[in-house]
Amino acid sequence: MKKIGILFILTLLFACNDEHLERFPQSDITEKNFFSNVDDLKTYSYQFYDYINPSYWDRPSDNTTVEKGSIKSLMLGAVTSDNIGGWGWGQLRSINYFLDNYKNAEGLPEEISKYGAMGHFARARFYIGMVKTYSDVPWYSHVLNTNDEEELYKGRDTREMVVDSIIADLDFATQNLTNEESKVMLSKWVAYAQLARFCLYEGTYRKYHAGETDLHVTKEPAYFLNKAVEAANAIMQSGEFAISTVGGPDESYANLFNGGANLAENPEMIMFKEYEDDKKEHGAELVLDFENGISRSMADSYLKLDGTFVPKAETEITPLNDIFTDRDPRMKQSLMMPGYTLPGRNSPYKLSLGKTGGYGQIKFMPKEEDTHWDGYMTVHTDLPLYRYAEVLLIYAEAKAELETLTQNDLDLTINLLRDRVGVGHLSLNPPVDPVLDAQNPGITTSQKAELLEIRRERRVELFAEGFRYTDMMRWKQGTVFEKAQQGIYVPSTGLVDITGDGEADYFISDDGSNQPANLPAGVTILLANSDDSPLYLENGKSGHIMFKIEQNGLGTFQEPQYYYRPVPSSEVLLNPNLEQIFGWN
Repeated sequence: MKKIGILFILTLLFACNDEHLERFPQSDITEKNFFSNVDDLKTYSYQFYDYINPSYWDRPSDNTTVEKGSIKSLMLGAVTSDNIGGWGWGQLRSINYFLDNYKNAEGLPEEISKYGAMGHFARARFYIGMVKTYSDVPWYSHVLNTNDEEELYKGRDTREMVVDSIIADLDFATQNLTNEESKVMLSKWVAYAQLARFCLYEGTYRKYHAGETDLHVTKEPAYFLNKAVEAANAIMQSGEFAISTVGGPDESYANLFNGGANLAENPEMIMFKEYEDDKKEHGAELVLDFENGISRSMADSYLKLDGTFVPKAETEITPLNDIFTDRDPRMKQSLMMPGYTLPGRNSPYKLSLGKTGGYGQIKFMPKEEDTHWDGYMTVHTDLPLYRYAEVLLIYAEAKAELETLTQNDLDLTINLLRDRVGVGHLSLNPPVDPVLDAQNPGITTSQKAELLEIRRERRVELFAEGFRYTDMMRWKQGTVFEKAQQGIYVPSTGLVDITGDGEADYFISDDGSNQPANLPAGVTILLANSDDSPLYLENGKSGHIMFKIEQNGLGTFQEPQYYYRPVPSSEVLLNPNLEQIFGWN
């Protein structure tokens, strides 16, 4: 069994992604015949860019309706160590192979160190994903050989040791990467942004998950929060970046995501990913209402133009056609307003209410019509990977957690983001929004009021960029997934206009019996509150759209267990030293 285990693990550790093979010589690649010069290092490093990909939605999270995917399966007890996937190490093997051999190349020392820094950056990102998923994991800094039985069968290293190693890799990257002219290339500023991002994550994770028995850590949260501030400040003081205002308050935010801005020349981009028609495309055309809508919770997060929050009493009764009035312009640049038309189309887009129930997402929907709309992965707009706005949010949040936030800090961060869209400034000691307070339990900092608004700003500014789930996990908000999300508000059953043209688009019926004899052309019937309907209205004949599949509960989010995932049982069978933790045994 032991020999079989070694062979199986080696298969995982030595696996390599086939799509990269065409970039290398077809003969055997060895440290002797390949890693001989800087060009070899450059060629090998191409694969590191394939490991960094953007996101264009927030699934799963409280920003979306209905579809909860793996989280829903988790809470219903359907995820076990016997059926879970993951635990792949092929990417790490490729990275460590490079790090074991890059110093053999001949060339300028600074060039060799630059490419080495790319390997350290890639390894840090790999392990960040592993820590977020499993917490304690084995740390491998070199490629394993068949005779490395002790390493092959080692147990988990502590989270403390792995996190320290991640930060060491990122520190190396900040010191050895360069200030690249091209924003599609890894640079020292990308490394600083990743360091700030991870240190904020780890500092807040340790703070809000303190006391978990299997969280094997010793350093205090403040250590990481201070490092997050330092890394973010390095970027802020560099003078290399600024918040983009191209297009003015009504377009500048959206232009970062819909192809309206040249990201190569945009001052906010620290790094972005290039796409090209018919060659390298993505699937952002699916965000509008492919599987889920955007939740009421997300829509209610947007402030009024003067910087004040919308009272809950207003959001309880505001229909779709009115909710965008006098709101933060990022709302109408992110969510579909009535009357929205797809590029190249003439009639307003009609949301699939029966499927998603919520608001439509237009953030990341292409602005131009030279995009194929029929099919999957057909969009070629460039997408941000690291942008200056996130750095400002990291700085402000870490300072508030450290209880050192000043008005000057707010003016250099949050208020720059609000200035972009013309929203009123945030000041120290703001009034507390009771809804926001209830959504964010467990805050202990003396600057709680400011932190709540910084979290709101983060949710709004980084909406659909893939941060929300991780934020919920680090803030220990997993139980939010137990609550059914709501969609748009419907004043009453009957004919409903959602495209804003004054003509009915849907007939929402109680049970089908009150359907008029002659429905206008193009009107879709939705049954509410009947046995055959997937949806219902929260108040019976009015209210926010909700879904029957969630009516009887969504399951239980077991804390702390569900903040982590188990190692597949097949791996534990091969290596019993990989003990399950956080109750997954």
